[in-house]
Amino acid sequence: MIIGGAALDIAWEDPAKNMEKIADIFDQAFKKHVELLVFPEMSLSGFSLNPEKTCTPYSDSFFDGLVRKTSIAAVYGHVEREESGYVNCASFLSTDLGPVTYGKRKLFTYADEHESYVPGRQAISLIHQGIEISLNVCYDLRFPELFRENVPAELMVVIANWPSARARHWEVLLRARAVENQCFTLGVNRTGSDGKGVEYGGTKSMLIDHNGDEVEVEKVGELLIWELKDEAVERMRAWRRKFPALEDM
Repeated sequence: MIIGGAALDIAWEDPAKNMEKIADIFDQAFKKHVELLVFPEMSLSGFSLNPEKTCTPYSDSFFDGLVRKTSIAAVYGHVEREESGYVNCASFLSTDLGPVTYGKRKLFTYADEHESYVPGRQAISLIHQGIEISLNVCYDLRFPELFRENVPAELMVVIANWPSARARHWEVLLRARAVENQCFTLGVNRTGSDGKGVEYGGTKSMLIDHNGDEVEVEKVGELLIWELKDEAVERMRAWRRKFPALEDM
């Protein structure tokens, strides 16, 4: 599977501008034969505590149009309004499945996220091209018990707005989640800075294998490309059979 990661410099609270950027990324990904394209948390607005700016009810229809135009499956971040409040979500969408939507379960209280949003309630996984994929959002990465609930997912996707100040934590935690769950982890982070001056460019997007090693990446502007080879997936599955630590949970 050819996986693309959109390391976008998200325009602060400006969905119209971000939709233009995202459409361009889809065009680039189509030319590079990408089969799954992953965008950062709150793809149309950047991480903001203002639901009036982040809640974009047209997110699904916008991404659906691009998915159907290019036949590229997508994972994207957006905010949904539910009866209990606003939920910070990650959704998967393909030409034959979705949207499959996950609500971020751990809110970033350090930045008062809990004052604007309510948490999701359960782990979400899906099958795409024969690979079980789980959806996770940013701060979730710090909680290994959440990723245990994703097992037996083989590719655990984390979309994020993770600041450069804690870039080392991001890298270590992505590697840890991959090793302890004997899976691939994909972390896709935004770049640039937001409206509050928080910098993100030092936190790189990464695909990590079950051994904790980084998969080689190709960079085309803001588009990152990884090849998740069939042989690598089979090595991961063989390792699960040979060293069945997950059975001892």
